[in-house]
Amino acid sequence: MTSRLAAAFFSCLFALLLAACSHSGGGGGGTQIRVVNVVPDAAAISVTVGDTALVTNLAFQGLTQYASVSSGSQEFKVSANGGQSNAIDTTLNLNSSANYTYVVFNPVTITTALLIVDSGIAQAASGTFSFRVINCASGIGAVDVYLTPPGTDINSTSPTATNVVLGSVGPILTPNAGTLELRITSAGTKDVIYDTPAQNFVSQSQYEIVVYTVGSARLVNVAFLNIDDTGTGQVENNLLAEYKVVNASQVGSPLNVLVDGNLQLSNIPYAGVSNYVVANAGSRSFAVQAQNTPGSNLLTLVDTLNPATDTSIVLNGTAGALVGTVLNDNNLPPAAGRARIRFVNSSPDLGPADVYVNFSKQVSNLATNTPSSYIEVTADATVGTSYEFDFNIAGTTTPVLKLPNTTIIAAHTYSIYVIGLAASVPVPPGLQGVVVKDD
Repeated sequence: MTSRLAAAFFSCLFALLLAACSHSGGGGGGTQIRVVNVVPDAAAISVTVGDTALVTNLAFQGLTQYASVSSGSQEFKVSANGGQSNAIDTTLNLNSSANYTYVVFNPVTITTALLIVDSGIAQAASGTFSFRVINCASGIGAVDVYLTPPGTDINSTSPTATNVVLGSVGPILTPNAGTLELRITSAGTKDVIYDTPAQNFVSQSQYEIVVYTVGSARLVNVAFLNIDDTGTGQVENNLLAEYKVVNASQVGSPLNVLVDGNLQLSNIPYAGVSNYVVANAGSRSFAVQAQNTPGSNLLTLVDTLNPATDTSIVLNGTAGALVGTVLNDNNLPPAAGRARIRFVNSSPDLGPADVYVNFSKQVSNLATNTPSSYIEVTADATVGTSYEFDFNIAGTTTPVLKLPNTTIIAAHTYSIYVIGLAASVPVPPGLQGVVVKDD
């Protein structure tokens, strides 16, 4: 939590420093700005600079080209979700005849922006190109970036850009031009969190990339921007996604999971939850088998894993009627001093349930094989805060499962699953709660 607040402060300070280096005044000559929207939990944003509506309802992952505004001291206003949230209202100075990129990022509750000067970068020498990294990946931390010939083992090479922290703009670098593969890792590791097909980087051209979060706790996506006369750019989607599997089934054996015919997870016990597993984004075929009958599929499930996202697959039911419920996970950083929680009814015979948090109803009529919306609760960031979660038969005061003294820690996202059978003689054992920290 502290590091996230510090990053947000640094972002604002960076923008102010840029402004301080600009010419102040009433707004004589023109300048140009493009906008990048990487606010992951806002359907769209609108940006006004002075009296100019720079862009209206720019969707998440949307990019504009350069548009003209007045130079000098200008008020920047950013609203999200049709004006329901006034995210930013600040004044910055703009140089006359300069080009800027304005990146709006972080979740709505802590929305931040960077104003980045694109003009005035010296042209690179022949055979090289200019390149820099802008890290707007909320909750991910610092990153290293690799530009290499396609297929190069990054374990045998050093990063092109090193330790670019959240809310910062890396230095101008001049790699050799050519067809290169762009990969990103967590800083100081070789753990790839972004990969994309190789593309041509032209000699003496200028590029910058915005690294941002779609919703994963670990993976990132990239907006690829040209520094040119018009401000062209596009999103280059991650080739990677992540999934995890929850065994809430009544199969009398641990489970194995194959993806596209290849064994990926083995021996997941009842009430067991795997870690996230990296897979290729796109349509994937998941096959579930009992550990004691390998080769015989209990369930085949085809699902699309979206780039740079996290997915949970909950397995429920008997060997003859196994069901897979696919959940889209939101592992963005919650608001400061808070944790995010969702509830999933994975009991096949419980029926709809109401969910109480510290005896206050927060979710009504949660149906079988259905997740609730996420809620946020206050929590301590160090030792956590104890909560009681009660599950009642919907519309009654009859509790069927109570989870007292459950510790929730701020800055994290949790899923709480109700699994097992509500019948009086259950096999496997009766209802129980499985609390999973997802991020």
